[in-house]
Amino acid sequence: MPPWVSEHIGEIALLIYILYPILKRWWDRRKERAAKREAEKPAEARTKSPAKKPAKKRAKKPAKPTSREDAPRKRPARAESAPKRPTGRDFLEAARGRAARLEVEAERLLQRAERDPRLVRLVPALREDLLVRVQTIKRSLDGTPTLSTIMQDTTVMQGLEELLRYLATMARQRTAAPSSFLADADTMADACYAPILEFARVQSLSLRTSQPVAITGDWGLSIVPRFASTRVAPLRLPAGFDSEVWHWPAIAHEVAHDFYYSLEGIEEGLRARLSLPSNVAMPLSESELGGGWLRQLFGAWLSEVFADTVGTVMLGPAYAEAMHQAFRNPDSPQRTAAIFQDGGIIDEHPPDRLRIYMATRVLHHLGRHEEADAIWERWEADHPGVAFYYLPLGGDWVGLSDENLHTVADAMVDVLLQRPWPELQGFQLLNIPGLAYLHAEHATVQRLIPALARGETLDEDPRWIIAAAVLAAGAQPALRDAILETARRSIRGIGEAPEPALPPARRPASIPRALAASLRSPAAFQEAITLSAALSRGHAAPRKHPYSR
Repeated sequence: MPPWVSEHIGEIALLIYILYPILKRWWDRRKERAAKREAEKPAEARTKSPAKKPAKKRAKKPAKPTSREDAPRKRPARAESAPKRPTGRDFLEAARGRAARLEVEAERLLQRAERDPRLVRLVPALREDLLVRVQTIKRSLDGTPTLSTIMQDTTVMQGLEELLRYLATMARQRTAAPSSFLADADTMADACYAPILEFARVQSLSLRTSQPVAITGDWGLSIVPRFASTRVAPLRLPAGFDSEVWHWPAIAHEVAHDFYYSLEGIEEGLRARLSLPSNVAMPLSESELGGGWLRQLFGAWLSEVFADTVGTVMLGPAYAEAMHQAFRNPDSPQRTAAIFQDGGIIDEHPPDRLRIYMATRVLHHLGRHEEADAIWERWEADHPGVAFYYLPLGGDWVGLSDENLHTVADAMVDVLLQRPWPELQGFQLLNIPGLAYLHAEHATVQRLIPALARGETLDEDPRWIIAAAVLAAGAQPALRDAILETARRSIRGIGEAPEPALPPARRPASIPRALAASLRSPAAFQEAITLSAALSRGHAAPRKHPYSR
């Protein structure tokens, strides 16, 4: 169904409800007049006919009607063939039945999620974003709603039905998959989003999405902010995403996209401050390719530039390194500098080469100057001879000065990182607590790199585990798969299957046997030692917050 139909379905139904009786009455009168004219034709023909000639003997025919009353009436159409006009009551009953079915299915999935630890992440979405809204619609339909209200509620239910399909697919994937891939992706997304959500809470920002939920399928990597007008944002991961370490930093990119579209006013405010359009049409000739047009290009790329900037701020050199590994194309270096179009409009993704360059500019802002220079030098060495950006124009490729485009890119990154944001209560992006990859975070990542290479399971912020895995894999490509496996094992996914329950232990008959039994249970022995130490001090040791530095 086209989007404009979904938006105006209530008004369309109301017009049909009002206009249908008028059109039906007009059509019936038209048919009645036609029947009258048909019945009056034989009488008029006899009055205007000439004198009779001697009649020949003919077979006797039935007498023709001589008056309007004698004319045979047209046989009415069978009642069952006439379409029955739906009434407001019909619409109401259909909507009530639809809401009842949706509530039953949502409750069934919620009960299943509450019992299964692998589905615990879906419980808030099912209970608050889905079931509560369905029950609100049911209360609206229980009274005497107008037709417009019925159609509006029906439109909302269409979105909630799609949300339920997504949640059911997420549940199926989490229970059928043998690994904790989706739970690990959820945990990584949570770690990336945590500083933003906490900042939004403290500053009372209107952040509409708060829960990315991973789902895999036959699609490109993307996120759907505020899906079906809820706080749920399906994080759509393509098949094979879990098998490559270079893919995982892209989760930070998608979280940044959700932040961009979910925080009210960010996009509009940025475009206004930077004087950038939302769409950029392809130029008609080379005469239009001035400095002003080059700057306008970033209007088409603004969302992607923002997501890459925030992704680099979150993960530091690992984000730029992952892009380098994912985008490198030594066999066709010019393609990495090509500017593509989509239906006469500049494509929303900047050239790969420009994205790498802007990521290194962000690294300079983070104080990672050596890493920034090294990544850019390796990129240029892998793609020699590229001194322009290429724009398709008039059936040919036109070269754009990389120096001019890089100058605009530098200014764009500087504005994003150095200027206060009115939408962030005057904060700069780098000043959001816990968001930026600074010197302390870099020291942590450097400490984790050799441990991951040795296959050691770590207990750290998932952001730093993934960042360390990317840098370790870049330094030791032969260990890439093993490093990713260790990193994923270190990320304690909330969707992992619980360990099987042990049978209840028998109570030992004596104190020596009790001591021997405790020694056979290291976990219980360790717990007893910890409890004893805590009680001897009179208080428990403070527990480190999982996101603290």
